[in-house]
Amino acid sequence: MQTTDSSESRTDTALGDLKQQSVPIAFTYFLSFLENLFELAYPWAIGVAVNGLVAGQTALIWPLIAIWVGHIAVGAFRQLYDTRLFSRLNARMARKTVRDQREDEATVSEISARVEMIEELIEFLEEEMPVFLAMIVGLVGSLVFLAFYDLGSGLVMLGLMIPIIVINTIAGRRAYRNNVALNTQWEKQVQVISDPRPRRWKVHFGRMAKWRVRLSDLDAMSWSLAQVCALVAVVIVLYRAATAQDPMVGDIFAILAYALRIEERIDDVPTIVQQIGRLIDIRRRIQSEQ
Repeated sequence: MQTTDSSESRTDTALGDLKQQSVPIAFTYFLSFLENLFELAYPWAIGVAVNGLVAGQTALIWPLIAIWVGHIAVGAFRQLYDTRLFSRLNARMARKTVRDQREDEATVSEISARVEMIEELIEFLEEEMPVFLAMIVGLVGSLVFLAFYDLGSGLVMLGLMIPIIVINTIAGRRAYRNNVALNTQWEKQVQVISDPRPRRWKVHFGRMAKWRVRLSDLDAMSWSLAQVCALVAVVIVLYRAATAQDPMVGDIFAILAYALRIEERIDDVPTIVQQIGRLIDIRRRIQSEQ
């Protein structure tokens, strides 16, 4: 019986659950993709409605109403669906992580930390992955819409991606090293708390604070540099829209809205980059190998 259980634990692992649930997880991301398409269409629909109302064509407000209603329906269903999916997946993966790590003779401190890491992994899949998807759809879609209204403005915002990629590539590599150190310290936490020596508590929590501060500093640095670049790009786009020949109010609104949407999505990049690096290390730690 012991051998059978051990064999099962090698084929039925916590990470194996992610593969088994790949279709339901992909479906919830598809719903998120639809939500992002609805959100992407808002500036266009509002611009059309404004231009229509100014011209006395009230029927042009209906595209905005249809997009809004569709967004509400898809968004409500996705929230009901993915909460149930990820909550049940978290419970199964946590249980299997405890089983596998005990068979690998990991310490209680390591097991406790890795169960918490499973929760962080699920939280990333449930909350951060939709943000990542929104970032991609928002950036690409907004660039396309912006180029539709004004090709020059689209090229300006596309050029903004070059410094953004460079900044976050450098910051991401440093963040990964800091996350490895943080996770290593985290795995010692239960063992440290069990130790009666206050000196060891002080050292442990001091190190945890140090790595978190370094991660926060990296986030602040990359965000600040990206914002400076975005400021220059948005000002250029705004100037082009305002000085165009015979500009329409709705078109100016849509152009500025898409430029600002790109700026908003750029805000998400440092956090996503850090989380991906952190989860690469977490996956390495929770994966059981004999």
